[in-house]
Amino acid sequence: MIPLYGIVGDPIAHSLSPRMQNAAFEAAGLEALYLPFHVRSGDLTDFIQAARQWPLQGFNITVPHKQKMLELVDEVSEEARVIGAVNCVVREKEKLTGYNTDAPGYLEALTKGADWEPDGKTITVLGAGGAARAVVYALLSHQAEKIFLINRTL
Repeated sequence: MIPLYGIVGDPIAHSLSPRMQNAAFEAAGLEALYLPFHVRSGDLTDFIQAARQWPLQGFNITVPHKQKMLELVDEVSEEARVIGAVNCVVREKEKLTGYNTDAPGYLEALTKGADWEPDGKTITVLGAGGAARAVVYALLSHQAEKIFLINRTL
């Protein structure tokens, strides 16, 4: 049976993840399939229950499910718990474990990709969702002096 992976969100049709991940599987010579799963907020619990029965090895989480996913997985990494959001779920035997890869990914892009360190800086973050939580966590872990959050809702 071909291992399945995917991305879960609402909306999801715009996501480039399936195209990119399937191209990566092909380039690596792996037999695997990455699928988009359009799951509305009210259906997330049912999706997770169903996914436990499928050969789904892991999936990414996007808007608006990153915070809710904390309650639905069996285990949560320490980083995801502190951030308060899960963006990656991995099946480990019969358990679903939630991780947050946004924080380390953001830090790598900032420090290595842009060659910029947040230490001692004043930084403004736009948004306050799951990804913004990870960005703030990453900035605090690298001693940003001040962080301002700007969001459209309180």
